Amino acid sequence: MNGSCVLLNGDYSFLGLVDWKKAMGLMFTEKVRVLKFSDRVIQGVSRSFRAPAVAVLVKVVRSVYRGRVPFSRRNVLARDRFACAYCGSRAKPITMDHVIPRSRGGKNDFDNCVACCRACNHKKGARLPREAGMALRHRPWQPTIAEFIQIRLRHSGVYALLVELGLM
Repeated sequence: MNGSCVLLNGDYSFLGLVDWKKAMGLMFTEKVRVLKFSDRVIQGVSRSFRAPAVAVLVKVVRSVYRGRVPFSRRNVLARDRFACAYCGSRAKPITMDHVIPRSRGGKNDFDNCVACCRACNHKKGARLPREAGMALRHRPWQPTIAEFIQIRLRHSGVYALLVELGLM
C-alpha cells in the first residue's frame, strides 16, 4: 500500500488517499476515526504508534462534485494501468503517446492519449498507428470519476482491504 491511508468521508464515501503522516496528524487531532491500522509502526520518543490504513472523518465534509477526471499525463498512465497500449509492456520508463500526433491535429485529451513504452513510442513516431504497422490493444477513453477512483484504489493495493471491510 506504500504508506497510504484511505480517507473516507463521514458518510463512508471515498475521499481519497493520504500519506501516513497526514493520516497520523488527523488521528492525533481526533478528526478521524481509524477503521483499520496498517502494519507500519511509527516510533516516537517515548512510545510507538501504528499508522492507520483506513480512516473515516468524524464529520461529513461536503465535497464539490467534479463531472470529469482532469486530464494529465499521470491520469492517462493510471487509466491504462501503467502498461503500453501497443505491446502491453510495463517496462520503465512509461510515456504518453498521442494516437493522432499533435503535428497532425491530434488533441491533448483522454480520447487521443495512451500509455506507451519508449520502444513503441519511438517506433510509431509522428505517424498514425496503422501507418507504423501497430495496433492499439484498447481504445483510449474518458474515465468517469467512479471508474477512475476504482482504478486508483486497485493500483494502490487498497481495493482488497476495502472489500475485506465491506466498503466496496
